[in-house]
Amino acid sequence: MKRLINSKILTGADLLFESLASQGVKSVFGCHGDTMLPLYDVISDNPYINFVQLKHEQAAVHAADGYARATGKPGVAIISTASGVTNGVTGIATAYSDSVPIVVITAQLFFNKIENETGDDLNFIGINVPITKHIFTVKEVNDLAGVIQEAIHIAAEGRPGPVIIELSKEVLTDHPVEMSSKLSVINSSKLYHDKSFEKAVEYIEKARKPVFFIGGGTIISGSSAILSEVVRQSGIPVVSSLMGLGALSTADPLHLGMLGMHGTFAANKAVHHADLLVSIGVRFSDRVTGKISGFSPSSTKIHVDIDPAEINKIIRIDLPIVSDAREFLYFLKERLDFQLVQENIKDWVAEATVWQRTVPRFDSSTSVLRPQNVIKMLDEFSSDETIVVTDVGQHQIWTAHNYHFTKPRTFLTSGGLGTMGFGLPAAIGAAVASPEKQIICVTGDGSFQMNLQELMTAVSYRLPIKIAIMNNGYLGMVRQWQEMFYERRYSSVKMTSPDFVKLASAYGIVGYHASTEEEARDVIAKAFQEDGPVLMEFNVMEEENVYPIVPPNHSNDQLVLSR
Repeated sequence: MKRLINSKILTGADLLFESLASQGVKSVFGCHGDTMLPLYDVISDNPYINFVQLKHEQAAVHAADGYARATGKPGVAIISTASGVTNGVTGIATAYSDSVPIVVITAQLFFNKIENETGDDLNFIGINVPITKHIFTVKEVNDLAGVIQEAIHIAAEGRPGPVIIELSKEVLTDHPVEMSSKLSVINSSKLYHDKSFEKAVEYIEKARKPVFFIGGGTIISGSSAILSEVVRQSGIPVVSSLMGLGALSTADPLHLGMLGMHGTFAANKAVHHADLLVSIGVRFSDRVTGKISGFSPSSTKIHVDIDPAEINKIIRIDLPIVSDAREFLYFLKERLDFQLVQENIKDWVAEATVWQRTVPRFDSSTSVLRPQNVIKMLDEFSSDETIVVTDVGQHQIWTAHNYHFTKPRTFLTSGGLGTMGFGLPAAIGAAVASPEKQIICVTGDGSFQMNLQELMTAVSYRLPIKIAIMNNGYLGMVRQWQEMFYERRYSSVKMTSPDFVKLASAYGIVGYHASTEEEARDVIAKAFQEDGPVLMEFNVMEEENVYPIVPPNHSNDQLVLSR
């Protein structure tokens, strides 16, 4: 018998929503398209899913990404065929680069390209194979429920990432007759390795200058609490990648700051002089390592990662450990002789923890409103639970250095792909995921203009996102490189922007402008008193730079600290 919903025969479109809800999905992000009309026809009738409609497919996928980063659960996006799916590719690649679990659902008009040559169809699978964990093709409605169940599982298990479900349009209109909800679980090899774990304990207990290097994997695995306990009991200094911020409170005296190209003096110096580097859930990007031959040259290196493909890919590792970060840290908690470790490293800790962890500024700055101070004020007016989402550029690094992140999943940013335009739609996803929390979107005048159409989405759903635009009139990071490494031959970096406050008003959003620190403080105070979305434009100095910075082809110990 055909199943019924609201006194009508259940279709594949109904089944899709029901199947998502059965997997714990509460919100779905998407854009309208003709291939998805059967789905949108039942949206208002479905009692299971909150559907959030965005204005652009890239933004829809970013919103699902932001939802996933804020919750740790897979985000779901529904996008249409043809240009809709190509628009979504940037969002899928962004999630893939940062190991974010999302499921993207799309429908094709036809699967038989030979019989039906049409501009509405393209090889979506071929385009997305390099940037997904798995791609499902569903041609029969009776397969839909099982595929959705398996897609959610694959997106979240192991190293998370994007999964795509490609449907034929007929799947959405056909009527299911029989369905199997049995999940075909992928058998993963056991990750727990006694010998390598024991060897790691041995290395740590013998070390005199150890450093923990933590990345996004520590947050993904939910190991922040255990990490904090191991650090507290061992006294071992910690450095973080950009994606690892929030895994350990940045206010912890043992947290030396962010490592790498824009890392703190303390973090880079500690790693350079370490005799043991324990790297957990990191991928050693070029922005972390600097010149490979100069990266932590005197250390024995342990690398813990759930993905074996990341180990020995860039940095030569002495002790590779394929494991979930939580498993490894729990083993350390149970087996390390903390008293012995503390005794061995007391001189090292005394030395490393007095190194400069703050970010210096050049003394000749004449900026009336410094972006770093704007970030500090945002920090002052927010709580530990506030979720901060950034775009990509100078403002991203200023936020990483000047905002105090004390909890995991409170700092959402595009680290791997460096996607400008990520911030606002990802903040929308975070706001839908956590309606009880403050949401701040820190962006630049360049990044913001890449997806500003989603202001309308924030208005439509009354999302309490506080948008802070650092308007310096440039593509700031590119301009800084042209200043420092191209003898100030500025080319194609000067930004032309609208009056953002008037733009906000046109969208029905409260807008404020600030050019001084006094105005900025007043604006932020007002913004946090508003219930709905607020746009704040901060007119910051055009040539304020991000420091420290490691020049190209230099080691991390060769930091440039100021102009």
